[in-house]
Amino acid sequence: VVLDFKSMYPSIMISNNICSTTLVRDGSEDDSHSVSPVTNTRYISKEERLGLVPQLLQGLMDSRDRHKAALEKANEEGDDAEAFLQDQLQYAVKILMNSFYGVFASNFYRFTHPSLGASITEWARHNIKEIISKVEDDGDEVVYSDTDSIFVIAPTEGAPMNKPPGGVELEGWEKARTSTLEFGQSLAERFTREGAELEFETALSSFFSHGAKKRYVGRVVWPREEMLIRGYEVRRTDSFQLLSETMTQMFEMILDGNEIGAVDMTKSVIDRVKAGEVEASQLIISRSCKGKWNSKKEEWDFSVYKNENGLPYVRAAKQRIAAGLQFTPGMKVGYIVTEPDENEKKLGVKAWLVDEIGGDPPEYDREYYAKRLAKSLGRVTEAFGWDEKNLLKGNRQSNLFDF
Repeated sequence: VVLDFKSMYPSIMISNNICSTTLVRDGSEDDSHSVSPVTNTRYISKEERLGLVPQLLQGLMDSRDRHKAALEKANEEGDDAEAFLQDQLQYAVKILMNSFYGVFASNFYRFTHPSLGASITEWARHNIKEIISKVEDDGDEVVYSDTDSIFVIAPTEGAPMNKPPGGVELEGWEKARTSTLEFGQSLAERFTREGAELEFETALSSFFSHGAKKRYVGRVVWPREEMLIRGYEVRRTDSFQLLSETMTQMFEMILDGNEIGAVDMTKSVIDRVKAGEVEASQLIISRSCKGKWNSKKEEWDFSVYKNENGLPYVRAAKQRIAAGLQFTPGMKVGYIVTEPDENEKKLGVKAWLVDEIGGDPPEYDREYYAKRLAKSLGRVTEAFGWDEKNLLKGNRQSNLFDF
């Protein structure tokens, strides 16, 4: 189960009355003060004087709760348009609320003080550690924690990691799912307190992380059924289709418990790229490109970039323009990395124009794409003994853990 702290930083600011208007600056001490857990920074109590920022945040918190309630109602009534609107509104309020921490921790804020941002992160770390300690004291295992969330193993045994098509196995899966939901809700209720309200956010039937913070995948079984991917190249703007699809398939296999099959599939894809057996259309990289029209010179100007001729997407944009094709500032420009010209140190680049003017696709740089795949996928497969170099070679030296 995944438990999230509801609006963690704003909640901390509200509950501890953190504000430049409440910061105790004269060294005085009073039992009513809110005291940060590490640096012992003190803030006047809410009863004595409510800070300006906590007042603003409480209003925003109430507003977000109203939008979330309206979202839940719209979902129950099947009103997709209203649900979408309320979801966007609550998300906008969330972003606005979180921006207050950024302001507190920035030196350009008119009323800034180093203690303000530090106090918030102190309480955040303290809350996370305290919750983890209490959960583990109760005999439950925390397998992952983030800035504002913890992942706890539910006490269900023998449940399938993937939803079975039917029969007794499906009944077992449904039973495990129900038990997990009850467990998640009970955890949230037991460990919620002022300034650290826990919400049962998600239930997963399987989970994987190779150890890096904010990088994990899981198979969601509640509140919807989907695959959850966070922090990996599947979502990066400079990724390409083959990498995204291979990584997604690899995660599916890992979540099914088929780690060996995932590694073998990954090696096979890299071998196909090295052999030139992959369609170039699967290797298109797209990036947004800025630029402005210089009416005096009657040409496009890319001087907004310091090293415009060193950026592949700018070079691809110039190739589009040279071919007589439309360019719009901010548009995504697709290109293929090709082998560099002799004595050239920078990447070879060919704009992807096949869909617009036809012709043969560019010959891609096999080594570049094989290395990109091995580097990105190797961050995951190294958890199973296959790092980037091993994937490129297609083999590795056995060690004691293989036997």
